[in-house]
Amino acid sequence: MHINLLSIQKNNNNEFSKIDERYTKLIKKFCNFNDICIFNNKINLAQNTNTIEAKKSYTNALNPYKKGFCIALDEKGKELTSIEFAKLLQDKNEISFFIGGAYGLEKEFIAQMHTSIALSKMTLVHKFAKTMLLEQIYRAFCINTNHPYHK
Repeated sequence: MHINLLSIQKNNNNEFSKIDERYTKLIKKFCNFNDICIFNNKINLAQNTNTIEAKKSYTNALNPYKKGFCIALDEKGKELTSIEFAKLLQDKNEISFFIGGAYGLEKEFIAQMHTSIALSKMTLVHKFAKTMLLEQIYRAFCINTNHPYHK
């Protein structure tokens, strides 16, 4: 299995980095894993313009990475239990997760995904959402392999 995690993020060096590194290392025991942070001048300019332009810039930056079973993180997405999430990941060769920038993702981009999920009904800072997603991906592998991590 191959998992891609794409996020609109200035850099991957923040207060959650050590936790992200820990879960990334654990995930790599189960699959090939790529964590790709995307941020460029076009995104920066668009974010300083308005919400619509920002979301368009995210779509343009993320479109080339749509591979395999595509899942967008969106506050209006499906809320799943950890077991439901684990079932969603089963039997897939490649999965790509998409985390938008400060303004989320365009509705049109989300509509092109196989599904969208919400990690919570609450709005989460993107860096924390990524950490939470990494933990849930690892938990899903543990559930699917009967590893004791998920009690």
